[in-house]
Amino acid sequence: MTAPAPNRTAKRRQRTRQQLLKATEQVVLQHGYEEASAESIAELADLGRSTFYNHFGNKWDVVLATLIDRYREYGEKAYVPLETTHDRAQSVVRSTVSVFKDVVNDPLTRQLVDRPLLLARAIAESQGEFVARDFSEGIAQQRFKITVSEASLLSSLNWSNVGLIIHAISQDSVDETCLDWARLLLMQLGIKQDEIEKVIHSAVQD
Repeated sequence: MTAPAPNRTAKRRQRTRQQLLKATEQVVLQHGYEEASAESIAELADLGRSTFYNHFGNKWDVVLATLIDRYREYGEKAYVPLETTHDRAQSVVRSTVSVFKDVVNDPLTRQLVDRPLLLARAIAESQGEFVARDFSEGIAQQRFKITVSEASLLSSLNWSNVGLIIHAISQDSVDETCLDWARLLLMQLGIKQDEIEKVIHSAVQD
């Protein structure tokens, strides 16, 4: 029997992966992280347990992958290409506010709010390419001035982001907290204190 063509095999594997991610979303939303299991996810996806483990090592891995896929969509939607903006600081605020609100309002985030490490990993892995591009372009524009290592900055910002996401959910204050997040981000990127509010105002008014 002839083996399937590589592209057909890859497409079939991707379809199976998406089935598992969709099932993971439903199981976690309905039953929470603790009650979710590889077996319950595979059963809902109408797949065998062995198929689950062909794609993911454990429950943590599949939940993380589900979050990453969702959060990456938010990043792609919010990203502002360099050629469409004259000021990377303003565009970073626009994209930051958009992604923050989407993540906070995502029901899966709210179900996993007591899993900050999971949220932090998902945000870091889903937003990394957008953040790196924004930062490098802002530095090239001489708009950003970063005084610590990039790794330290990204880690600090990521955990600050998660903390503010949890705060926004617990206090039901997404609109206010997303602006605090933008202020903190601009400050870390070296934007002067007396300019931060002007940048935010211009960004959210556009």
